[in-house]
Amino acid sequence: MSWAARWRVLLLEKYEVLKWEIEELSLKWYNSIWFLWWEPTIHTRFLDLIILAKGKWFKNIEVISNWSKFCDNKFLKQSVLNWLTRISISIHSINREEEAVLTGGIKNVLNEKVDAIKNIIRYNKEGFLKQEISVNIVVSKVNYKNIKKLILVLYKLWVRSFRLNFIQLEWYSVDNYDILALKYEDFKNYLISIISLHKKYTDIRINFEAIPWCYSWLNYEDFLKYSEQDIDREKDKISRDDIDLVSRDIMNQLDRRKELKVYLKKCDNCFLKWTCEWIWKRYVDYFKIK
Repeated sequence: MSWAARWRVLLLEKYEVLKWEIEELSLKWYNSIWFLWWEPTIHTRFLDLIILAKGKWFKNIEVISNWSKFCDNKFLKQSVLNWLTRISISIHSINREEEAVLTGGIKNVLNEKVDAIKNIIRYNKEGFLKQEISVNIVVSKVNYKNIKKLILVLYKLWVRSFRLNFIQLEWYSVDNYDILALKYEDFKNYLISIISLHKKYTDIRINFEAIPWCYSWLNYEDFLKYSEQDIDREKDKISRDDIDLVSRDIMNQLDRRKELKVYLKKCDNCFLKWTCEWIWKRYVDYFKIK
């Protein structure tokens, strides 16, 4: 099993605290670490954190970037030289206005993300970046109709790996349900159409998260193939821990999921009851699902 630590970086976190946490994670014998949450690249000592992770023998050092300084070629080059091995960029729409809304109102953010993607792909092709770029897409009511178009545009730029995250009705989205909350039913045909891209372009890899089997409308074989939360991979979640930013305690992902998700009555008759993706509690409350 490849052990991974999902590790969060906030802009105002003190370097000394983050340093201690990386050292603690290294003692647990993880070989991979992911920098994520808000925007890791704008931390004032982000480059130092990568060097620290390398020095603690993390073989895979990945950053998941929602905005990104990687449009700055000099910053990207230094990150790669410091031993950053993989980059995932969150981009949600090919429409400038939609992307600005979904990225907290940052103007011109779409152009900067596209420039970052071009830079990353170039470094990957030239052999400086070990692993290919992955694009994360949050599925919401704002962008779900244009996701297939987005994938095709990025495919032409040489992006091959896409991860769809069905929106979680937590945190910043709490005050924007009317704008963001999407019914699974409304995404049904779009999801099926997006997955069909894999049959036309065999080098495209598409996975989705946070959609239970019964709300994917896929046959079981396709659900296992395209869902990141399928029964065969569930065991790997045990190795993926978060650090609680308040208590600084390690939190198991399975426990975190139980806090935010719930079973439905119809789940009692499903053979996937104990291994399925479950459904967001707030989603159930908002759409009054029984």
